[in-house]
Amino acid sequence: MRYMKHQIDGSDQLIEILVEKGVALLFGAPRVGKTATAIRVAESLADTVLVLTKKAAIEGWHSELERVDAVKHYTVTNYEQAPKLQGDFDLVILDESHVLAALPKPSRRWKDVKRLVWGKPIILSTGTPAAEGPLKLYPQFALSPLGPFAQFKNFYEFFREWGIPNPIFLNGRKQETYTQGSPELINYVAPWTVSISQDDAGMKHQATDQVHVVQLSPELKRLVEVVQEDKVVEIDGQLLAFESDMAERQAVYQLEYGAAYINNVYVDTGHREVIEYLLRTFGDTEDVGYMAHYRATRELLGQYFKHAQIYSSNRHAEGVNLAHLKHFVIVNQDFSGARFLQRRERSTNLMREEPVTVHHIVCEGMLSQKVYQVLSGKKSFTLDMYRQIKNGE
Repeated sequence: MRYMKHQIDGSDQLIEILVEKGVALLFGAPRVGKTATAIRVAESLADTVLVLTKKAAIEGWHSELERVDAVKHYTVTNYEQAPKLQGDFDLVILDESHVLAALPKPSRRWKDVKRLVWGKPIILSTGTPAAEGPLKLYPQFALSPLGPFAQFKNFYEFFREWGIPNPIFLNGRKQETYTQGSPELINYVAPWTVSISQDDAGMKHQATDQVHVVQLSPELKRLVEVVQEDKVVEIDGQLLAFESDMAERQAVYQLEYGAAYINNVYVDTGHREVIEYLLRTFGDTEDVGYMAHYRATRELLGQYFKHAQIYSSNRHAEGVNLAHLKHFVIVNQDFSGARFLQRRERSTNLMREEPVTVHHIVCEGMLSQKVYQVLSGKKSFTLDMYRQIKNGE
């Protein structure tokens, strides 16, 4: 079967919206088959199709085009290639379109994409169109002159109507954060939106989380304390200083797992509590996947795991299928609530017959445990949160 019923129904709705409005948002839960849904629209409406996606997802797009026997002409590439692209396309598919949702000023990537796609029929495809707030809808739809916000010249005009002021004071000056928008925005864009849930897709097993708490040695805990108290520490023969709370937070989080890149210098604590726990609990076989945010953690994993798969928590958070893994283990991750939701769904699959468990590694009483608690509540872990924890608030 090339297309499942929910993909056929969703693509039919998208076709109707595109014909009438010229731009449509495909809001699909992870692993429901957004790619196949968008391809069916392209096969019906276009001869030449441009797909912009993340680099890690390109192979998946080509595999899906082959699986459904697509016959139209597709150019599939990553967003970074937008400035180099030329040519006319009948349809543009912006996969994981939330990556274009920088606020308040448009990013260089957004400007490059706008130059390429302006005035063309567009499918915005994402599982998290507004995970960090409804204001994120504006830059995605603003790539088309036919979207729901076409009357606004820029984001600031849009914010005056749809934003909720939430300023902060920096150095005695009031500065708007542009983080809060009217909840009614979701309803307002509904005529441009097709939603597909995992229930709509008949997914048998959704991801559940299991947290593994690792005990660190008193020596490693003390090392982290020195970083936080003194902002200067000697590790692996290197004298390291931390000039900002942001640098300190990054270092503390990495050090819990045994190694860190600090000021582009690789340092090894010599502690292997997390590595030893992973070896005991999950092992080193080809059906085990370890995902880590930090390069130092991935390099340390690579020293001990020769058969297991090692993934990046950013590069492989979207557009890749990890449902073949027996054990999917998130060793550490970044501080984004939106990406937390994206990466944990990598192991779900429409055809999977077994329950899906995502394993998370945290260290007892340490920063990683606090980060997980915040992210699992669908919020981002901010620098202010780190300062409050450090100060015992």
